[in-house]
Amino acid sequence: MNNSQKIVTLWILFVVCMILHFNYHVSELFYGVDIKRPNANGVVPTSAAIIRFVFEILPMMLVTFILFIEKPLIRQINFYLSILFSLANLAHLVEEFMSPKLDLSQLNLLSFVFISSLLLNLASWRWIKE
Repeated sequence: MNNSQKIVTLWILFVVCMILHFNYHVSELFYGVDIKRPNANGVVPTSAAIIRFVFEILPMMLVTFILFIEKPLIRQINFYLSILFSLANLAHLVEEFMSPKLDLSQLNLLSFVFISSLLLNLASWRWIKE
């Protein structure tokens, strides 16, 4: 498998993991946990759409660009975005460790995502150097 194939696979895996991450939160409903946010009014905030765009749609757009556009700029954008995503993943993992209610499912998933993001960084760096 070449570097671009590894990168596409890792980005798709990342999106799947982000969907699982949300589902793990919602699954608490099945165990009787009240997951309602304080002051919730039934309106999905704009910030939720932004977060979904950044962590779900943007990586899928990048995958599409990688598959169809062979330009050095795409390789550089991919590398820098992979670094930003790794930093975001690390921050979220640390936040999960600091949580008073440690969720082992989330901890395992976020640890996997962070390690995968480091592999994405490595494959992206190698792709730039090709």
